[in-house]
Amino acid sequence: MPLFRRRTAESEPQAFTVGVGGHRVLVGGGTSGCALLEDVDSYEGFITRRSAHHQGGRDGVGVLNAKLDYAELVDTMVSVLVLTFEELVDRGVLVADDVPTKPVSEPLPRDLATYEYIQEAYARAQQRCNWARSVDSLLREHDIAVFWPQT
Repeated sequence: MPLFRRRTAESEPQAFTVGVGGHRVLVGGGTSGCALLEDVDSYEGFITRRSAHHQGGRDGVGVLNAKLDYAELVDTMVSVLVLTFEELVDRGVLVADDVPTKPVSEPLPRDLATYEYIQEAYARAQQRCNWARSVDSLLREHDIAVFWPQT
């Protein structure tokens, strides 16, 4: 009986980047889910606390800017998640049937006034964010994490 036993080699988690920004994806690293949702949630919290729109008033400039930033952040997150799923299928981590359908958005009408345009963009971003939340649970089931690019 040998005194020393070799440990079995632990497999390294798969790591790769997606998108032009280099968002990081980690498969099997012990952390899972879409870390981008944390920033989206903080924007949403700010907007909810400061918005006068739900009280019948008009939102201030700060809230309108936050809504536009939120919409841009959600668009980035959705794009990154779509690219992540394409890469995961290409690498054989997921089967194409497991990948949820990408949310499709109709273009916003061009004749909207600025205030209404921002409200519509924000509402559409909230719907797309719901898709990202369902994707987050799928990522957690498969031990996959999506992170912001390293700075």
